[in-house]
Amino acid sequence: MIEVTSLTKVYSSAASTVTAVDDVSLRIDSGQIFGILGRSGAGKTTLMRCLTALERPTSGTVTIGELELTSLSGAELRRVRHTMGMIFQHFNLLASRTAAANVAFPLEVQGVPAAERKQRVAELLDLVGLSDRAGNYPAQLSGGQKQRVGIARALAAHPQVLFCDEATSALDPATTEQILDLIAEINRRTGVTVVLITHESEVVRRICSGAALMENGRIVEQGALLELLTAPRSRLADILLPVGEPANLGAESSVVLSFAQGHAQEPVISGLTRRFGVDVSILGGAVELIAGRKVGRLRVVISHPTGAFDRAGVDAYLAEHEVSVQA
Repeated sequence: MIEVTSLTKVYSSAASTVTAVDDVSLRIDSGQIFGILGRSGAGKTTLMRCLTALERPTSGTVTIGELELTSLSGAELRRVRHTMGMIFQHFNLLASRTAAANVAFPLEVQGVPAAERKQRVAELLDLVGLSDRAGNYPAQLSGGQKQRVGIARALAAHPQVLFCDEATSALDPATTEQILDLIAEINRRTGVTVVLITHESEVVRRICSGAALMENGRIVEQGALLELLTAPRSRLADILLPVGEPANLGAESSVVLSFAQGHAQEPVISGLTRRFGVDVSILGGAVELIAGRKVGRLRVVISHPTGAFDRAGVDAYLAEHEVSVQA
């Protein structure tokens, strides 16, 4: 488990003072794939550098497992970093080393014997689907293949946590999907906790089970993704499954229906119209596979030819089908 408590990071110079991370508290469960979403400049990378102890916070604490990183000495921190894997946006591979040698590098630094290194490298290249590219240099690999090497290298020392800093930002959409699916498969097979730093909503939507939204150095929303998608006035829900604003759609009386408990493919709306004789006008919405489930959000106007209908009955029917209604 990763627990962040009241974390603040301030950069000061003679000219200015910048608060990059502002009183952030965060909890990430063991084995979870957790996304930290935000625009450029939101403070995501600084937060990650504090989580990995590459930066010491100005105040607050970071605890991974039983260890509070902010209280450790330099030598202790170096040992703890061996339990962390890092995947970078621009791969950071050593150009003079083959794919296999890049994967082996962190094991060499730790003094792992050659025979053990060779076996581990072979296992990891097989895991990421690059056994046939072991002898290739980075210049001979595509962007997606380079990132697969980066993932294998990050896993070399059996990390407890895998940190991904904009790991798919330099890749095309099809390759992005492949890399995200690979990270999800690694999480399922190894149980490693994955923390994704990203500005791309698709990354969170595709593989995360939990997420946080970061703005101006602060976490403004966090939690389990399926719960957030049905929460009233959830900012993350609006980003991940946008349904449009009523003012822009000319429908102030509209409501948002959220399906997050396995009902996205059921005929809930047609059942509603038959039972109560109402008309349901769909103004916008989306259905996506999120956290392994079909999830839907629709902005609708519910009306009746006579102008009146059993609103309490409609709400009860929707609640019975685990559909949340938000004004």
